[in-house]
Parts: sequence; C-alpha cells; structure tokens
Amino acid sequence: MKMSDGMLMILIVILSMFAPLSTDMFLPALDEMVEHFGTTEATFNMSLYMFMLSLAVSILVLGPVSDKYGRRSVLIGSLTLYVVSSLLCSFAPTVEVLIAARILQAAGGGGAMATSMALIRDCFDGSRRTRTLTLVAIIGIIGPVASPILGQVIIWVSGWPATFWAPAVIAVICLLMAFLLPSDIPKDRYKGTVVGALGSMVPIVRNRDFRRFTVMMTMITFCILAYISVSEYIYKDKGFGVGDWYSLYLAFAMILGLLLIVVLMRFKDRLGTRGMLKACFILILFSCVVLWTVGASSPMLFFIGIIPLIGVSSSVRSFGFDILLRQDIGNSGAISSVINFLTFAFATLGMVIVVNLPLDNYVYSVAACVLIYLVVYAALWAVLTLKPNTLKGFDD
Repeated sequence: MKMSDGMLMILIVILSMFAPLSTDMFLPALDEMVEHFGTTEATFNMSLYMFMLSLAVSILVLGPVSDKYGRRSVLIGSLTLYVVSSLLCSFAPTVEVLIAARILQAAGGGGAMATSMALIRDCFDGSRRTRTLTLVAIIGIIGPVASPILGQVIIWVSGWPATFWAPAVIAVICLLMAFLLPSDIPKDRYKGTVVGALGSMVPIVRNRDFRRFTVMMTMITFCILAYISVSEYIYKDKGFGVGDWYSLYLAFAMILGLLLIVVLMRFKDRLGTRGMLKACFILILFSCVVLWTVGASSPMLFFIGIIPLIGVSSSVRSFGFDILLRQDIGNSGAISSVINFLTFAFATLGMVIVVNLPLDNYVYSVAACVLIYLVVYAALWAVLTLKPNTLKGFDD
C-alpha cells in the first residue's frame, strides 16, 4: 500500500504534536505523582527538565542523521523508542526510573518532530506546503492548550498512568503509517559520515539572513510558552480568581487566535511577505501595549492582549516557515533540526524567564517577554528590510 499525500499530511500534523502530548498531559496530576513516588517537587521536576534537554539534543542530531539514513528508518526507530519509553513511564516503580524513561521518550519524540518538518520540505511545495504548514501551525497552538485539558479528563477516568498510554497509542498509529513511507526519502542522501551530517548544520547557521529570519519566526514561542506556563497563576490562584472559568479563557483565546490566522492568510498573497511581517509587528505591538497598560486590571483585558500573540504564532509558523524551507542552503533534515531546535529553545527560555523576572505580577512578566520579542523582531526586521538579503521568497 502506498501512502497518499493526504495520509502523509495527517502523519506530519500528528508528529508535530509530540512535544505537548509528552509534556502537558500529565501536568494536572503533578501533586499526585509526587506523592505516589514519595519524592519532592524539585526531584520530580527533573522529569521535565531532563525531557527538555534530551528533546533538544535529539532534534539537533536526528534531523541530519535522517539525511544520511532516510526519513523512514529514523522515524520508525524514533517512534518505536517513544512507544516503549512511554509505557515504561506509566509502569515506573521509582522516580529515578521515570526520569530515565522520560529521557528516552524525549529522544524518540525529538526524532519524530525533526523528521516531520523534513518531510514537509521533501514532499510538498507551493500551496500544498503552505497548507501543511498552516495545519501544523494550528496544531502548534491547540496542542499546548488542549493537552492539559485532555490529560485532566484521562486522569479522572483512568488515573495518571493513562496520560502516558494515550501518547503511546498515538505513536503506534504513527508507527504503522511510517512503514508506508517510501524508503527512498530523501532521494539525494548525504554520502558522508554521521559526524559530517551533523556538521552540515554549520553553514546553515552561518547564513546570516537565514539566521536572522529564523529567529524572527521562532522566537514567538518565547512569548507563547511564557504565557502558558503562568496562565493558571494569572487566571486562578493569586491573579484574577476566575476559578473553573480558567479553561474557557484558554480555549476561547485559542479559538479567536486561530480565527485571526485565517484572516491573515486570506490577505497573504495581497500583502506579500513584507506586508505580513508588518502585520505581525503591529499585532505584537498591540499585545505589548495592552498587557503593559491595562492587562492586569481584568481577565478580559488580559485575554484581549493574548489573542494577537496566538494569531502571530500561527502565522509565522505558516508563511514564515514556508520561506525558511524554500532556502537551498542545506539538506532538509539539517534545516528542520535548526528550525525545530530554535523553536524549542526559545519556548524553554520563555518558561524559565517569565517566572524569574522581578515583577510583582505575572501579567507584567508576560508583557516583558512580549516586549523583549518585539525589540528583537524589530531590530532583525530592520536589518533584513533595509539591507539586500538573499532569502528566496522574501520579496514575494
């Protein structure tokens, strides 16, 4: 049986969800799991931090490795590791075993994520690539918000171990689909050593225009994960005190943000890349102003300040990643690894910085993260716009 374009698109979209499925589903049961393993929160949090570290390393390594050994073989190996380690997480007898299993789970998930982006570049172009990237962008917003909610439902029904079974089942489905992938992707394999394949990322990173535009397009996760990581404190605990309405605020912000991307993408061809970059800047500026001035005064105003960020996040992962994948500066796996690594690195940085800023309200901490991104975005945008650049598609 041959894999159709539609099935391949579904596979890619599902693979893009592996990070939130692996990190967010069991979060509602953190206190219960700490008690179950008889450990401390600090020790248990190692299962989160070590997962992030392992995910980052595997994203960097397995993308270029798939350039040499093929997407199919790396994806099958990654998904197999993910399934086995997820089941091991659910049956872990000690917190030490859980942490070790999480490291392996992240390695498998990172391989799946790096391979999925490479497949987009390998198999799609033009409108099909844009459509696939748009779907991945939408899932990129839905995943972090929906995963804790889905996880809470699973915990109520079957307990926290089931939050590891569910991703394992999804990975098994992806594994079965992966066997249908042609074994000759990519057709032009990297012929050198594994070390040489890893080194193929160096000229990609050295390309100044590519590097600048990649930071502009990936750093939005710095704001989004800063928001998600403290949203519960803002809406519930010591913030607005909305109680059970918290999930509805998250859900409706996601829905309206996704509607915003639909509007932006409708005008994409008319605006062109430069116009889209200008529209994204205006939306980021709007969020920054609202959050700094009135965002802390009511949950609705904070909610209004977040919606443009969600729209920008989806937009840049669609039209922006499309431009990045057009560049002929390296193999698909290596380019995918660079993009995914920076996306994940900025997300992690946002989670760390937002809780450590010396501000008396998390609303202002989120606003500060947005301001940092706004300044970086504006500076890089000015350089790319005022100076000639070599990016294909930038002036479309």
